[in-house]
Amino acid sequence: MCIIPGLNTIPPEVVIKIFGELSLLEALHLAATCCRLRQILDENTPTIYERLRRQIQCEKYARVLLADQGVLPSGSSVTIQGLLRLRRNSRIVEKAIDVFDRDITPHIRIPTTDVDDEFYGGKTRPLHLTPTERHRFTRSYYQVWSIFLLDRPSRQQRYRSMLLKHLYMLYEMIYLDQPIGDKTESLSFNEKRTELLQEVDKLLRSLYHHFHGNEFINFSGYSISMRTQGHAAIWDHCQPDLKCIVCFSWRSPKKQPVKVEGVWDCTTEEE
Repeated sequence: MCIIPGLNTIPPEVVIKIFGELSLLEALHLAATCCRLRQILDENTPTIYERLRRQIQCEKYARVLLADQGVLPSGSSVTIQGLLRLRRNSRIVEKAIDVFDRDITPHIRIPTTDVDDEFYGGKTRPLHLTPTERHRFTRSYYQVWSIFLLDRPSRQQRYRSMLLKHLYMLYEMIYLDQPIGDKTESLSFNEKRTELLQEVDKLLRSLYHHFHGNEFINFSGYSISMRTQGHAAIWDHCQPDLKCIVCFSWRSPKKQPVKVEGVWDCTTEEE
């Protein structure tokens, strides 16, 4: 039964379009107001989701996490239960960003004004993550959360699908000084974190030598002049240095050049 006057006269196709113009949270709230709206969302979730997904940051990685959580079996469409879990997961990421912006971001110090001029429009570096930094954080957070759920063979397969650049970011995110996902700090969780750090460190060194024939170059935030609190790969002003390292831009001209697309994602950070 619908308690909203006149709603039953609106064609389902129109309601579907309305759902598609909302954010994920707004769509869920709208569906909760009426049995008919809930039914339309439930019966047309795949169609509606194709429009909703455009507003979900790092949607590709959010969907991978759903699959790793067992909410989205391989090849299946997103259900209304999947939408609810997507929203729950995104809220956990948002809370992690809030903690990061409280504990880490305000302490970033840039020693030279020319860096501010180049990357922050001549203004002092903001006390919160920029949109591109939020994207890097969100993507890496989803990736680490997923990896925590996988067994060793599945993790190794996942690592092989990642670019060298993203492995650097993954390594830093594993170091994040707060729980990952909906896990609480525990002995087993900390043991898993240590295990993952060892795996990714070993892979980074192996891949770096494979691509560049050179010993692995670290990009720890503690080893560069700008105080980056151990998360150098996330900051906008550190991207040129990270790219030089990942692509080994100063390598000997006698060596075969490395194809950038093999180690570095050339799309924009918002994509």
